[in-house]
Amino acid sequence: MKIIKWKIGDNKPIVEDQLAVAIGNFDGIHQGHVKLLNECKFRAQESNLSFGVVTFDPHPRDFFNPKNPTFKLLDSEEKEILLSNLDVKFLIIIEFNEQLKNCNPEYFLSQILKENFNIVKMFAGSNFKFGKNREGSIESTKSFANTLGLHLVSIDLKKTKPINEKVSETISSQKIRMLIQNGQLNQANNLLGRNWCITGKVERGKQQGREIGFPTANLSLKNFLKPPLGVYVSRLKIINSKNPGICNDWLPSISNIGTRPTVSGDKVNLETHIIDFKENNFDKNLYGKRINVELIEFLRPEKKFNSLSELQKQIEVDTKRAYVFHEL
Repeated sequence: MKIIKWKIGDNKPIVEDQLAVAIGNFDGIHQGHVKLLNECKFRAQESNLSFGVVTFDPHPRDFFNPKNPTFKLLDSEEKEILLSNLDVKFLIIIEFNEQLKNCNPEYFLSQILKENFNIVKMFAGSNFKFGKNREGSIESTKSFANTLGLHLVSIDLKKTKPINEKVSETISSQKIRMLIQNGQLNQANNLLGRNWCITGKVERGKQQGREIGFPTANLSLKNFLKPPLGVYVSRLKIINSKNPGICNDWLPSISNIGTRPTVSGDKVNLETHIIDFKENNFDKNLYGKRINVELIEFLRPEKKFNSLSELQKQIEVDTKRAYVFHEL
């Protein structure tokens, strides 16, 4: 997959292929996104075009609300891996900034997409809006785009019928965020089409878990959406930096998301303890390595204990429950 990072004012990139692209923010790469992407890929192959994706960084929500950034369902590296797995040939990442915000829809189509990236077909969800004040839509700009030799296609994203509701609704990242924040992981995973992962590089902590016999791999949640704080049954993969798409088998684990009130923590982190780590044959030093952590089942809310020994006893109880869940 060729990745092109571009902003207004940059030189025109070299794109010799004619492209059919899907455009959107694609936070989560959920089942609705996959429907759109597969439709674009099929139409690209049908027309002998290269399959591409146009997306934005930062996410427009980051740009407009910089003080409240904790909403992401996946990070940029995971997005790139998932898109590559869907056979995307060109990933075009356009910087969302003040200049892009103020572009009218016609300028965006003609001077940014058509002129710079040799795009001849563009696919988007039927609710996709673009241009200054979100004035543009696929239907409202279709005639103008045709004069450019740019064919616009609107795709209805996949729908689902929520529990206890009769009317189906379009799968959306916002709906999935709401489910995760409400602790409804199974429903969120159904809409994603896979288990939700928190990803990142392992950071060096205070090593207090090691002191009580439960060493953990620590991730900062940064811009990730925060689920209910507490202890989860989880599983973990270590990403091979040389071959990002190739990982070890899933390792059974238990995770805590929270501020670690017993040891006077301050920010929300993810701490994951691999069960039977000593039995696995690989490099056990995870510092600086990229990992994926899937939260599978919520065990209990975060709690402040009176001492480290009391915390240790509770972790032993939690780990036994995780053992049973993982059938170890």
